[in-house]
Amino acid sequence: MTWLPPLGKLGEHRRDADDERRGSAWSEQYQKSYADLQHAEQQGADKVAIALMKREPTPGMRVKPIEPDKYYREARINDGDRTIFREDAGTVLFVDVVPHDGIGKYGRKPPGA
Repeated sequence: MTWLPPLGKLGEHRRDADDERRGSAWSEQYQKSYADLQHAEQQGADKVAIALMKREPTPGMRVKPIEPDKYYREARINDGDRTIFREDAGTVLFVDVVPHDGIGKYGRKPPGA
């Protein structure tokens, strides 16, 4: 069994050859936003993160690219909150947790990316 770091803590998970999960990493911004969530919202964020790592979307996640650049993607946690992430070389990079109305700041690819 592969060890996964607790969500909300900086850490990485690397895939083993027989592991069906993707690698993962959490940004400092994700950690900060996650810590500010209520317990029930954190549980929802955990379910979304695990589903993304296992490649098993949950009902209602509605994963989609963020327009217009489509550099980041969003996954629905609940009616109001979204997980912002991107994928790179088999690793899920958890970027932030924002209210639905806050996804616009992730619509553009960052300079130098």
